[in-house]
Amino acid sequence: MTALHRRLGLSIGLAHAMLADHRRPGGSAAPALLARACVCLGCEDAPPPWLASLAQAVALRWQRHGPIDTLDSLAQFLAGQLECDDTEPDEDDDLAAPAINDLWSDRPPSTWRVRHWLLRPAQTAQPAAGLPAVERPDLPTEDAWAAWLGLDPQRLRWLSHPSVDWREDHHRPHRRIAAHYRHVLLPKRSGGLRLLEVPRPDLRQAQRRLLDGWLSLVPAHEAAHGFVRGRNVHSFAQVHAGQACVIRFDLQDFFPSLGAARIQAFWSAWGYPEPVARMLTRLCTTTTPAMVRERLQEAPSMDAMSLKRLARPHLPQGAPTSPALANLCAFGLDLRLDGLARRFGAVYARYADDLVFSGPQSLYREARALQAWVQAIAEDEGFALNAAKQRQMRAHQQQRVTGLVINERPNLPREDYDRLRATLHRAALSGPADPAARARLQGQVAWACQSLAPSRVAKLQALLARIAPT
Repeated sequence: MTALHRRLGLSIGLAHAMLADHRRPGGSAAPALLARACVCLGCEDAPPPWLASLAQAVALRWQRHGPIDTLDSLAQFLAGQLECDDTEPDEDDDLAAPAINDLWSDRPPSTWRVRHWLLRPAQTAQPAAGLPAVERPDLPTEDAWAAWLGLDPQRLRWLSHPSVDWREDHHRPHRRIAAHYRHVLLPKRSGGLRLLEVPRPDLRQAQRRLLDGWLSLVPAHEAAHGFVRGRNVHSFAQVHAGQACVIRFDLQDFFPSLGAARIQAFWSAWGYPEPVARMLTRLCTTTTPAMVRERLQEAPSMDAMSLKRLARPHLPQGAPTSPALANLCAFGLDLRLDGLARRFGAVYARYADDLVFSGPQSLYREARALQAWVQAIAEDEGFALNAAKQRQMRAHQQQRVTGLVINERPNLPREDYDRLRATLHRAALSGPADPAARARLQGQVAWACQSLAPSRVAKLQALLARIAPT
């Protein structure tokens, strides 16, 4: 075993010892840290000076920054300290030798071994400051989460297996990504293909339990209207109805832009231990297989950067948890863009990846400055704008957002109304329709009637009544 490996093993053991009970009163003070470190190394006599110096350095670090270290970060810090203290003295250096030998106390750190592993009990910590007071599940272990999700512990470990983070490698064909998703490619109106990553039934059920039992209780920003209970396309359009100028931006690869590191940081911010945060992250993210990415590249549907985002663990579009996690991870983006809109005398709202600003006529003259600010804020928050989908719409033009015309009030476009009426007319002439087809038409009519005049609502409902089920 090399000196590096010995130093790393010693650092991990000491990190475990110092993190054990460090949140109890006085547990992060230098004497308490030194006492636990001595138990870890099995010191029977007085502790070596280098160990006392190490405990003092950790205590000072936590006094300045707070006890925010994870096991990995603290082990790295300790390894760096031990590397400085474990340098062999130069026999010809008479000035340096006494000071270093004093710290060694005749035994350099590399000669010590971990005798007792002090493992802190798994427990959830307090959420980060500023998070809402939501009653979160207090589940500090993976087995506790398995029971809460209604899964067998072994099944949960399989669904959150590390293979979901693997990057496919042609040189190592045995490293296969766990097949927890099926991939559906749908044609886009603008050309290309849209990727849907749909979880398998047991994973989907666990994600739905996680969404309904907790994620849906965490409020999103007031500017977010997509996938939020009580808000929808119509409430989003109503915010911008009747404005003199409407400017729309689009986020590129909204779900794939949110990688596993960002999702794990979200769970950690709520105080969950690192193993639990990692397990929940793997439960909610996936990596797109290489053959699916190659098919998207042939379409062509995505550029090289978009394909690169899919090659790493990301939020899948099609999982029940993805919209809620995306809205919560975009809270900082919404907060900053809402403040920016106020600076320009405008209003801001977001529906999934659609960012829309609306305001007086002066907003049109400041559109370039607004675009520069929006792009800078989006990039700073980890997103990218799709320049091809930016639109500036004034009052004398048709202002359309999320499929609705908003010049005066949210209204279904005339061509969409005519298309739906023709579809209903053909269905009525074709005779009885199967229940699934009639239910689909009924849903389309219900959605359209929210933004139509009463006379048109009556016409659509009359046509629908003529379609008899089989």
